[in-house]
Amino acid sequence: MTEEQTETTPRWQPDMWQFEALYAAPPQLDGETLRAALEEHLGEVHLISKGADSKTLMFALHDYCVDYSDQQNMPSQIAILRADTPFDPSEYDDEIQQTWDWPEKQEAVAQSKHCILVTEFMGRGLEVEDRLEILQAVMHVIIENGGVTAISQTNARCLLNPATYIQHHADGYVYYGVINVRFFNISNHEGDMLMDSVGGSVFGVPDVQCHFRELDPSDMSRFIFNSAVYLIQNGDVIEDGHTLAGIQKGTKWRCQHEDALVAPERVVLDVNPGTPFAAGNRDS
Repeated sequence: MTEEQTETTPRWQPDMWQFEALYAAPPQLDGETLRAALEEHLGEVHLISKGADSKTLMFALHDYCVDYSDQQNMPSQIAILRADTPFDPSEYDDEIQQTWDWPEKQEAVAQSKHCILVTEFMGRGLEVEDRLEILQAVMHVIIENGGVTAISQTNARCLLNPATYIQHHADGYVYYGVINVRFFNISNHEGDMLMDSVGGSVFGVPDVQCHFRELDPSDMSRFIFNSAVYLIQNGDVIEDGHTLAGIQKGTKWRCQHEDALVAPERVVLDVNPGTPFAAGNRDS
């Protein structure tokens, strides 16, 4: 990222994106087949490593290059790694609880016996649009290669129905599966609710959080999601004390960077909906 980009779109150091593909049967991963499929989406792609143990595949994306201080025009890379440890469905309990659009998610995980990890390398310096394009293309290729029972979107901490993901992407929902909106009822505080987004760190921006009461969770979910998308598109441009338009016509909700109330530990953009909707110990 150049100094000019940093000044116009404030961003933190982005995280690598990664996801897990779950399978009922051992996945069939042929390096050349996957390379050819990736090339249909992403231009020139080289298979640069099959791994000495046949458990790792590495691909170089020559149409998506990054300049680093010690090396110029470095192709970004994709790694596909087979898991070394036995599959444990309980590891996905949190994702199951915070996946809201897939009633059969638990059954899909229960029938899974194998998984692979897919992650980017050397790609965090690319533009947001390029990283989104690569992530979506790789997910398409993995799903269309066959056998995937579920996608665990690691950064967004949710599960995706493979067929639903393909359809939503075809319908133009670019950020589906990239951001997840989580919902929590606050124990010992009847009526208090918390929503936050997860996934913004991949693009070097904070997630969005709101601690509230007496507001419709469906409306709030759309508000959190749309606010998170705005930050991904524009950078961390909402300064402390600035406002976002609330869900009620004509309202303005004040924002502040704060520590997240729910794990993972991170700084989020906290949105205060004001009296009578703000929950917790805060000023209205």
